[in-house]
Amino acid sequence: MENYYLSLVCIGCMWLVASCNVSTSRKQTDLVPKDSIGQFSDREKPVQEVPRRLLDKLGELYGDNPPGVVGFSLESKNCPDFIGGIYINDRDTLVIQIKGDSATIRQRLEKDLQSKEFIVEPCKTYTQKDLLAINDKLVERWRALENTPVMRNVTGAGVGTHDIEIHLIVNTPEKRKEFREQVMDSPAFRFTGVETPVEKTTVGVNDTLGVAIRPEYTVYSTKSDSVKFILYNRSGKTIHCGEHYFITYEDTGGVWRELPINENFVDIGHWVEDDDYREYTAFLFPKVHPNPPGRYRFFYEVTVGDYREGAQLKMMAEFRLSDDKKELKQVAKTPLPAVILGGLSEQEYYKRKEQILETKIFNITDEMPEFPDGGVEGLYAYMAARVPKDDKKRNATLQFVVEKDGSLSHIEVVNSSENKRFDEEAVRIVKEMPKWKPGKRRGRVVRTKYSLSLCFY
Repeated sequence: MENYYLSLVCIGCMWLVASCNVSTSRKQTDLVPKDSIGQFSDREKPVQEVPRRLLDKLGELYGDNPPGVVGFSLESKNCPDFIGGIYINDRDTLVIQIKGDSATIRQRLEKDLQSKEFIVEPCKTYTQKDLLAINDKLVERWRALENTPVMRNVTGAGVGTHDIEIHLIVNTPEKRKEFREQVMDSPAFRFTGVETPVEKTTVGVNDTLGVAIRPEYTVYSTKSDSVKFILYNRSGKTIHCGEHYFITYEDTGGVWRELPINENFVDIGHWVEDDDYREYTAFLFPKVHPNPPGRYRFFYEVTVGDYREGAQLKMMAEFRLSDDKKELKQVAKTPLPAVILGGLSEQEYYKRKEQILETKIFNITDEMPEFPDGGVEGLYAYMAARVPKDDKKRNATLQFVVEKDGSLSHIEVVNSSENKRFDEEAVRIVKEMPKWKPGKRRGRVVRTKYSLSLCFY
């Protein structure tokens, strides 16, 4: 059984952005004037307090913010033409990119800001204003070519302090040329990504502690977009897993290398209860790079038991890619692991799973039950109109089963309001509810347990 208990936008990648007004650079400039060193002796102030105060001052001088809002933006209508960009460097110093005579502009800024605690950086290549304008055009091209092979090789892009970084799955001269010719070309672009697949001799386990993993088929076509894997749990505990995976392949010299893939993930956590399984799809990106025939390995990390302290396993499933049409026509599904069958035949195993779907009461399903009139908001409104008022705030938590036909059964109080009358009233309110939209498990309607808190106040 799966539970989507965590949803975080993946960090560690750069997404295409439409603006970038303040950023942090790891590059250091030598343009700090000597008379600015020591201008502020209170360097024990919290990190970035000085640059942030200067940014607020810039906002007061040149911003067009509504009342009560501070901060500075390059997109402000009042931003002077001589300011081309701003960022905070790795010394927590504000850097102002300028166009024009640096001495004159610095003198003006010192007077306006009443400070010398900043760096003036004369424009040598692109200011952030320039980069933002280029990026706007890139966004248009990105959207127009979103599903084309050339864009499938692009995992993200971002405006930096001096360039626009574009991350490619395969960062070869040929792929860079392809991007410049088919998408957009600019000297402001800086490409990152893997040029030659790195050697990776990692190994994992296929079957351990009652946890097993297998590919749906032993062999796939070299042109396959994806491969399906099934993770089984007979450990006696719940296992936890996420979305991250990686794939390795054996090259013609017998060296195992990591297959370039899109490593940007929306990190969703799942759990798989004992005596259950989870299906997972891994993508091979054949339109980005040719996948040669041969051996491949899929790696997926899981935690058995408590997701913070349980045993951490690196599960590995091996499969092959082939361009032999005859072999591909004859390929069969991989057999279920013996530890999962528990002495049953595969036919008996699947029949038992069907019976479980028919009778088991699930705690979490792929699609949870839903109140028929307005969903969660409708449910709150329904209860608010019916729960009695009390001068002392009380809560009663009820648990019930949403049957496959939407009716409610097994209604019970699991956390009392400490008042029998209110508990009985809460049960009455639930009993009188209309039929719910039932929960679903792998597309099948199933019986689902549901908890509900009623508040009397």
